[in-house]
Amino acid sequence: MLAWYSNPHTIPACFARVIAALSCVFVFTAAAARAEQSFMTLDETSGGGAWWVVAEFRPFTTEVRGIPVNKIRKSWCKATELRKDLLPKEIVIDQNGGSDSMEGYSFALEGNFDGSATKQIALVGVYEECSGKTGHFFMILDQPVVGRTKVRFLSSAQDPHPFAALTVDDKTITVWACLECDYFATLKWDRKRRKFVWLPE
Repeated sequence: MLAWYSNPHTIPACFARVIAALSCVFVFTAAAARAEQSFMTLDETSGGGAWWVVAEFRPFTTEVRGIPVNKIRKSWCKATELRKDLLPKEIVIDQNGGSDSMEGYSFALEGNFDGSATKQIALVGVYEECSGKTGHFFMILDQPVVGRTKVRFLSSAQDPHPFAALTVDDKTITVWACLECDYFATLKWDRKRRKFVWLPE
């Protein structure tokens, strides 16, 4: 028989520590679940439409890929990278046919978009300013083998329905404001100007 169990005076303290630990785990898990469940909702006043058109997002993180949001933009208080695991499956996946509405699109892409040896990550997400205004952002990050992640390119815009997705063709990145539509912008590295530039429509 274990010594602590044979001593009746130590049993409540041990159980108290176990219960306290389990309570912390439960509270953390519940809080994380609530954050993920409420990250995306649909605007019920919009009168219907595709989910990416009427989606509303509530950013809940204070950093993106390890970078504090106020270092990205001083006016931001929260910013969350879009990820499929944060979106409700019952909305993104067609429950009748089982098709994925995000097929062919991504929220993050890896590559050497400027032709250098340094790996870059292009990603989209949503932000919330300290004033409460929301919008979407698109950024390209350098991820060197040694050193900190660095923002190479950043574009953002206020939008009450801030959805965005990405596709890539070779090293040309297309940012889509919706799926199955023609509302997009294309970005490519300009060797002469040595920077990422938006291509003409």
